[in-house]
Amino acid sequence: MKLYLAIALVVLGVTRCDASEKPNVLFIAVDDLRPELGCYGSPIAVSPHLDALANDGLLFNRAYCQQAICRPSRASLMTGARPETTGLFHNYVSLRELQPNIVTLPQHFIANGYETAYCGKIFHPGDTDEENSWSRNPVKSVKGLDQPVPGYALPENIKLRNENMKEMLAKYGETARRGLGSGPAYESADVPDAAYDDGYNTQIAIATMKEMAKGDKPFFLGMGFKRPHLNWTAPKKYWDLYDRDAI
Repeated sequence: MKLYLAIALVVLGVTRCDASEKPNVLFIAVDDLRPELGCYGSPIAVSPHLDALANDGLLFNRAYCQQAICRPSRASLMTGARPETTGLFHNYVSLRELQPNIVTLPQHFIANGYETAYCGKIFHPGDTDEENSWSRNPVKSVKGLDQPVPGYALPENIKLRNENMKEMLAKYGETARRGLGSGPAYESADVPDAAYDDGYNTQIAIATMKEMAKGDKPFFLGMGFKRPHLNWTAPKKYWDLYDRDAI
């Protein structure tokens, strides 16, 4: 439930622009990613794309999360306000309950003539991802792709997760939905990227970006990756990049 550490603002399709231009913006959020990346000197991480992004952009060496868990930290990032100001210190109250009039980063873009949309996890999911911040929905589907079951790709793990959740709901009530694990800690299924949420949402984001690019407004698109937040589930080909005995 902790917040992502790596954030990227990517200006698409331009290398230089003056103050009068409004470039399209892709905002990438990665959940629970500490600076264990090649661009930060890690000898273990295989992170060529993030390393290339860091090489082309501005790499922060002293950036700090405002809080250790999702909702308050994400709220601070997206509003520029500290938890002491937002009043958010845990995951179980929404930003708008405490700050109904606060302006978020996407709202600022809307106010300046942008169209905004998101895929994946930008705000905490319980906020229905902060509907005030988005001027449109992402595309609903991509031809040839089925939306994956959240969390797992293997049928046996999906079944186990459902059985465990039913048992915990019977024991703890709705509290069981508040961060209690209900399935295996990891999964390494030999499946394509889109069999997991992140791969599927990436394809939705690409399709949404192409659609927004056809419009007459500049766009701000948020793409939020859920991993490496636990549970640690990803296609086998990514696990195979690492020699576990060498780590």
